[in-house]
Amino acid sequence: MSSAKISWEDVKPVLSGFSSTQLLGLVQDLYRLNAENASFMHARFLSDDTKQGHLAPYMTRIQRAISPKQPWKQDVKLAEGRKAISEFKKANGNIRDTLTLMIYYVKCGNDFTLEFGDIDEGYYDSLCSMFSSVVQTLLKQQDQELIAEFLPSLEAELHRVYGHIGWGYPDELSDYLADLKDAFE
Repeated sequence: MSSAKISWEDVKPVLSGFSSTQLLGLVQDLYRLNAENASFMHARFLSDDTKQGHLAPYMTRIQRAISPKQPWKQDVKLAEGRKAISEFKKANGNIRDTLTLMIYYVKCGNDFTLEFGDIDEGYYDSLCSMFSSVVQTLLKQQDQELIAEFLPSLEAELHRVYGHIGWGYPDELSDYLADLKDAFE
């Protein structure tokens, strides 16, 4: 018996023989299979609404992972929060929505530590990394309007934690923000 790994290349020829009705049925089955698939399809196909409802499932996943309501019952799962952002980006790719989720990740982390006290270095490293990714994405885009749109949110997060959280965390956020402001001015 061969233990060759099955890949997309094995599935693709099978699907290419499907009728449009069969393909639609398959997509419906995948949609119903789990909430992540449904969220993916909402983000991919229904993201034109202005209410950002397509972001809600991803925001819920981030909040539950990064800032659980009862941390004594549920562990913080930084990787799960990042995974939600990554999955949204694959489903939709809209830069504004992706940046919104990235900042929301930082906000949830800040909410959690402001409510429950200082966490550990790895936690702040993850928040700093996400904050840095937002800044780097904005710098890469070189879009003054986009920077102007997201700069107040970044400043608000720095302001919320300054003097309230240790580990040098606010100082690192401040450095990233200074880089963005220097490029913006």
